[in-house]
Amino acid sequence: MELEEITEFIDNKIKEDSNKIIVSFFELKVKKGLTNEMLLSTTNLMAIKLSNMGYKVYRTGQKYIYKNEEHIIESNVLLVAIK
Repeated sequence: MELEEITEFIDNKIKEDSNKIIVSFFELKVKKGLTNEMLLSTTNLMAIKLSNMGYKVYRTGQKYIYKNEEHIIESNVLLVAIK
């Protein structure tokens, strides 16, 4: 994905819920048709952008706490960003 597409994707996610952003494997791999290499670079760019916007970013397999509940990011989710 190009930077413009990434920005638009993140902006749309923020419109849905500005406190918690979830990026799924299905959205990027299936809907966008990204290769594994593109998937990795795209999620890295998303993580950097979201971090710069003040979000804490978590990836597949990591634990995070949201609304006083502990969650583990499952394999179908590539990243979660919490404000």
